[in-house]
Amino acid sequence: MPRASRRRRRPHRRGLGQSVLIGIAATVTLVLVAGSLIAIHTQSRGYRAMTTTGYAALADRLGQASDRTGAQLSALMAEAPSLTNAAFPNTARGIVQQGLDAAVRDTGDQARQAHDLASPPPEGGVSSRVTRVMDLRASATSQLRVTIDQLLGMQPLPIAGAPTSSVPTAPAIQISAGQAATEMAAEGQAFEQSDADFRAVRAQAAAQYLPFRVRPSVWVPAPAATAPLGSASLGAAAAPLANSKPLAAFHHLVITAVGLDPSAVPTGGVGTASTSCVAPQSTVPGTTPAVVPPTNSLGALVSVTNCGNVPEAGVTVTVTVTPADPAGTAPPRAGPQGGRSRAVVSLASGSSSAPDLGSLPVSPGHGYTLVVAVSLPPGQIDPAGSTQEFLVAVTP
Repeated sequence: MPRASRRRRRPHRRGLGQSVLIGIAATVTLVLVAGSLIAIHTQSRGYRAMTTTGYAALADRLGQASDRTGAQLSALMAEAPSLTNAAFPNTARGIVQQGLDAAVRDTGDQARQAHDLASPPPEGGVSSRVTRVMDLRASATSQLRVTIDQLLGMQPLPIAGAPTSSVPTAPAIQISAGQAATEMAAEGQAFEQSDADFRAVRAQAAAQYLPFRVRPSVWVPAPAATAPLGSASLGAAAAPLANSKPLAAFHHLVITAVGLDPSAVPTGGVGTASTSCVAPQSTVPGTTPAVVPPTNSLGALVSVTNCGNVPEAGVTVTVTVTPADPAGTAPPRAGPQGGRSRAVVSLASGSSSAPDLGSLPVSPGHGYTLVVAVSLPPGQIDPAGSTQEFLVAVTP
C-alpha cells in the first residue's frame, strides 16, 4: 500500500512542476514584451515631440491669420452703420457685402487648412481642438453674412470669372431687425466661444507639458461687452444697420446704350443712344429719322446696366418696332410690319448685360418707330433711362 501511494503522488508532482515552468516562461515573455513596448515608446518620444512642435508652428501661423480676418470683420461691423455712398462699387452696401464675402472666404480657407494640418496628429489631441475653433469661426461668419443679407436684402457677390447666368436671385426671405438682433447676438456668442476654446487648447498643452507654443488667437478682445464682434455689440448693431439710409436698397435699371442693326448710314438722324448711371437720359424720336440700308429686318443692340445697389433678377428687356410712315403713305405689306421681341436677364449691382433680342421684319421704303424698354423693378422711383426710342427710315 505505501508503494502504491507513492506511485500515485509522483505524477502530481510532475504536473505541478510543469505549471511552475509555464508560469515562469509566461512571466519572462511578459517582461520581454513590456520592455520592448517601453523601448519603442521611449524611442518614439522624440518623434512625437517633433511632430507636436512642427504642428504648433503651423497652428500659430493659422491662428494669427485668423486674427487678421477677425480684425477686418470687426472693423467692418464697427463702421457699417455709418458708411456713406460713393461711386460704384464703393457704395455702402457694396463695402459691406465685399467685406462679408471676404471674411466668409478667408475663414473657410482657414478651416480647411486646419483639417489639412491635423495629419500626422500631434500629442494630446490639440489638433482636433484647434480645428474645432476654426470650424466654429467659419460657420459663425457664414451665418453672420446670411443674417445681414436677409436683414438688408443683399446676397453674396458673383464670383469673378463666373458666367453671368450664375448671378443668384435676391434672398427669398427678409427678416426684421428684431430677429436679426437675436441671430447676430448668437453669432457673437459663437465668436466668444471660439476664443474660449483656443484659450483652453493652450491651457491643456501647458498642463500636459506639451511642446505646443502658440500665441493667443482672439476675435472678441476684452472688454467683450464693447467688442464689435461680441454678442452685445453685434446684437445691438442690427437696428442701426436696418435704419441706415446708405444701406437701404436702391433700384435703378438704365438702358445705357442702343445701336441699330443694321447700322444707320451717316445721313439722316442719329442711330445710336448712350447714357450713364449719372443723370441718365431717355431719347425720344426726332423729326429726322435715322436711315438704314435696304433691309428686311431691323433690330437693336442693347446694353442694360444695373445702376442700383441691389441685384435684379428676371429683368425683361423689350424691343418694339411699329410702322411710322407719313400720312398718306401706303402701309407695308402684311408680313413685315415690325413686332416685338424680348429677353430676360439678371444683373448684379453695377453690372451690365447685352441681351440677344433678335430682329423684326420690316419692308424697304417704309418708316418705323423702334422702342427699347426695360421692366422696372418694384421700388424703382426714377424711370430716367429706362426707355430709348428712334424714328427709323428703311432705304427703298
